[in-house]
Amino acid sequence: MRKLALIAITVTLFASAHRATAEEGPPYPVQVVATVLQLSDSQVASLVDMLRQREQALQPLRQQLQKQQEAIAKTLQSPAPDPLALGQLVIQARMLEQQIATVSSQAAAQFEQMLDGDQQERLGFIRGAAQACPVMPAFAATGLL
Repeated sequence: MRKLALIAITVTLFASAHRATAEEGPPYPVQVVATVLQLSDSQVASLVDMLRQREQALQPLRQQLQKQQEAIAKTLQSPAPDPLALGQLVIQARMLEQQIATVSSQAAAQFEQMLDGDQQERLGFIRGAAQACPVMPAFAATGLL
């Protein structure tokens, strides 16, 4: 019953956040997160700051990864690709992907630390619901939603 109430609250808050897009303030995704998790103004400011810092840390890693992927593609297009060179490029790309994942998870953990218990519970519910999202189109297509 409690989860059903939480679902109803989440949907209602999401709808109200959707209407708030015309207002000045943080970007729409931040507005939705702030509304659904009921963040305070200082928490919203911290979230925006964390997102900026995360993006600054990720940008050079993404650029390096793109160069690695281009080098992999170029190597594969050669008439006789060197397996050792290709393997090294793939390993380097994988290491960059892991660095990107680490930066992202650290930012998420930093965000979670500023949440109170109710906000953490809402976030956990949203994460659980996100796991079901890939199957939602099938249920909608069959008319079950």
